Amino acid sequence: MKYSMNHGSLEIRIDAEFDQKTLGDFFDVYRQSKKNRSALLREKRITVNGSTPANEEALLHKGDTMRLFFPEEAVDRLPADKECTVVYEDDFVYVVHKDAGVIIHGDPDDTGCLAAMAAAWQLNNGIQAPVRYIHRLDKETTGLVLFVKCSFFQPWFDAMLEAKEVQRKYLAVCTGRAKIRQAFTWNGPIGRDRHVSGKYRVSKTGKEALTKARCIARHGEYLLMDCSLETGRTHQIRVHMSESKHPIINDPLYGVPSADFRNMCLWAYRLTFHDPLSHEEITVNDSFNKDYALFRRDISL
Repeated sequence: MKYSMNHGSLEIRIDAEFDQKTLGDFFDVYRQSKKNRSALLREKRITVNGSTPANEEALLHKGDTMRLFFPEEAVDRLPADKECTVVYEDDFVYVVHKDAGVIIHGDPDDTGCLAAMAAAWQLNNGIQAPVRYIHRLDKETTGLVLFVKCSFFQPWFDAMLEAKEVQRKYLAVCTGRAKIRQAFTWNGPIGRDRHVSGKYRVSKTGKEALTKARCIARHGEYLLMDCSLETGRTHQIRVHMSESKHPIINDPLYGVPSADFRNMCLWAYRLTFHDPLSHEEITVNDSFNKDYALFRRDISL
């Protein structure tokens, strides 16, 4: 659907996707709660062709103009002194680069986490909205994190993540044995390590986990693996690579140390998702990670 966002309101031109569907069907697709649906109608914050629908049974037609009016919101956490680095932004989301050693979300008064840096960026750019990330990265992992800046669409993005429609690609430097272009599929279930706090392991009683990887380069003793997640378990790539005897360089829990690299060599370098209204596929690549200079010629961004 075609749309335009302007000063707290969203105008949508209904197309064939919702032709002869009800307003309730529209709310269902965008995962709106009963509370949100009721508020939109009660407070007259939704119109179709200039009129407020009486209820969710109102029928939509191709060519109709729907307008949603969003209430004033506020940044809901203490901002950091330093704002985050945004590598992509549109009407509904923004994508942030996270450095190694930064946690995504800390206590409400923690101004060193990525959420606090995002709060600073939103305030500096006039974005009055709660700070909401759609997925996480481990503290020591570098790379891209998706944030939503229009609260109406947060449930939809959450559902897309659950449905594996938000795709994340990682690069990992490891040791071990592999041929160039060799593909790997790791599907060991992952659960907590009962003997080491904060650590996970492959376990028969763990949760289903599936990681796919391909070796794309070798330099000396180091391999470069291109990895994708089919599930999103805690420490998933790190555990699977360690279990397969391809431990990640400088992983403090599962890997092997090396002075040739500054940080843990796991980089969420690419993020792919869809625009919630136009359904356009959007791919965001991170800026080049200097820790991967050895493999610069092997990485396409």
